[in-house]
Amino acid sequence: MLLARKRPERLVPEYSLTGDLLSFRRCARQYRYQNGSSLPPSRPVQLWYGEFIHGVLENAYRLWESSEGALTFPLPYERITLTDPIAEPPAGLSPHDVRNLGWPVEQALLHQNKRARSRAARSAAYRRAEATLNMLGPYLFPLIAQAEERVLGTRAVPNAGAEQFRAERYALHGVIDVLTEIELTEAATDNLIRHAVQEQCPGLTGEFEVIVDYKGSRRPRVDSSEWQDGAWQVQTYAWLRHQQRRSRRVAAGILIYINELAPGDADIGLIRTDMNLGRTDVEPTRDSDRRMLENWRPGSRADLSADFRFARAIRVIPVDEESIAEATSAFDETVANIERRVKLEAEAVSILQTWNDDCDDRKTCAACDFRYFCDGYLRNGNPAGAEDLIEDEI
Repeated sequence: MLLARKRPERLVPEYSLTGDLLSFRRCARQYRYQNGSSLPPSRPVQLWYGEFIHGVLENAYRLWESSEGALTFPLPYERITLTDPIAEPPAGLSPHDVRNLGWPVEQALLHQNKRARSRAARSAAYRRAEATLNMLGPYLFPLIAQAEERVLGTRAVPNAGAEQFRAERYALHGVIDVLTEIELTEAATDNLIRHAVQEQCPGLTGEFEVIVDYKGSRRPRVDSSEWQDGAWQVQTYAWLRHQQRRSRRVAAGILIYINELAPGDADIGLIRTDMNLGRTDVEPTRDSDRRMLENWRPGSRADLSADFRFARAIRVIPVDEESIAEATSAFDETVANIERRVKLEAEAVSILQTWNDDCDDRKTCAACDFRYFCDGYLRNGNPAGAEDLIEDEI
């Protein structure tokens, strides 16, 4: 009896848009240690913050959905002293209190060894969750058609055959919230989300969708790689959405920068710096906000108007075929760069030689467990108290 020769295994590497591609673009070497070697950060403070905010928003939306819109805003938020996250939330709180929405999220993250860096950072996360729910919830929740929608698609790896990569295609996946044309047109004319979309995308007609992603950070400078990567992320999410059955055309994406709704000292100082240097696309329209920023001193209170904070938190990015092609091509090249380094490392080139220490973000360096043997950490200044930069951000 003749036996067929065993065919070589066909490998299709999987990449997460945020967990892999954006992570690699931020710092190739940190990405290699954390993703390639499965070495999780010992103090995943930035990871905790982002997942906590996402979890609280998801809990609140599910509660709003189950009540068929009867959940009323503003949600209560008792400003009590936070206790150990392992303990039960304080008795006597309203079931809809932000503390009760956040507590199960903290428990789930704690089981993954993810916790806040300090009590101050934890309090700041709750404060921002409360601001996000009460400032955005009444406008955003009625528009969501599908929450936490998983999207998946496959693409060709550029130049895979010529360079003999391990695969010719790769799988790309992500998670998005989806707003549809039906919900947008039925929303009240004073809905701020609807107004923001129509302002950036005038004349939208036919059936379409808008995708949403939350960023646990401040609004980036317009001249930064983070600003460009955010736009490319939205466009690539749109491409992924188009690969799913029964999906409509994606007309726009919305990035929501959570920190802008309840900015801390570091955020306010950077807003003022970006304004002075012309590095932001959103400046105050009210004289009171402008004077507040000009006269603000660290540690003092900054009563910025809700309109200004909302405008800085919401970034609407129009989507079309040309912009999608540009973004997906950029991420295809990112995958090729990763695959090129995987191949080089397999040829016995060391990690330090193969995976560049090309990070230019001091907060990323400060949070990195591998910084002490990385030239990039020293190149970024290694300032006294560098680790406090993380806490200032959140």
